[in-house]
Amino acid sequence: MGQFRWVSGGEIPEELDLRRQGWDLADHTMNEDDCVVLVHATGMDSTRWLHLMTFTRHEDRRTMLVGGANTPEDRARLLAEGFGDAVSDDTSLEELDARARRLAHLSSWVPRRRVMATLELDLLGREATYEGKPLNLQPREFALLWRLADTPENIVDRETLVRDVWRLGFMPESNSIAVHMSRLRRKLESAGLAGLIETAHRGYRLRCSILDTSEPAVWLRGRPDPVSIGERQAGTQ
Repeated sequence: MGQFRWVSGGEIPEELDLRRQGWDLADHTMNEDDCVVLVHATGMDSTRWLHLMTFTRHEDRRTMLVGGANTPEDRARLLAEGFGDAVSDDTSLEELDARARRLAHLSSWVPRRRVMATLELDLLGREATYEGKPLNLQPREFALLWRLADTPENIVDRETLVRDVWRLGFMPESNSIAVHMSRLRRKLESAGLAGLIETAHRGYRLRCSILDTSEPAVWLRGRPDPVSIGERQAGTQ
């Protein structure tokens, strides 16, 4: 059975205690990427809830199951904000167990590290390296590069970048995307990756072809040993 973390403080309400379904309660030293995170909306004061909404990364929300979302509007808002699931207080423990199992299964498919030739993106550390050297990207710059790497060689329009990186449902009046993209491109160019990001119709795309490699990109979960792509592929044959 899997493990879950309780992050709302206080005792776990009986109707949310997954230990009754065979789950193990993880301590706070365990990486959140390795377990389902359980939150009780009605058991959190406004300050704690605001902190969760403001400072939780979108990637981390994918494994969060929010209980106490008692109206359809609340549940819809939480799902739109990227939380893995949201349920009301009258959800049975059996259903909660099933939903938590589903989140645990889905989280195992979420890529944590991307390798394209000698360009590596580490989502957990929010770090990007090229030929072993850090690119020193700011969080928003890294988020832009990671999002473009979701669909390499395909155009990602500005509206999608605003939604997925800025978490906004509308286009801002400022030129924030262009400013951050310009800074990102300068850092890539300084590292020898000029042309990696191409401006296209209404958006941008990541051009893996400039990396001069015949090896496919590898999307990995976790932090494997630093072997080459060729060695990794050979081990799977």
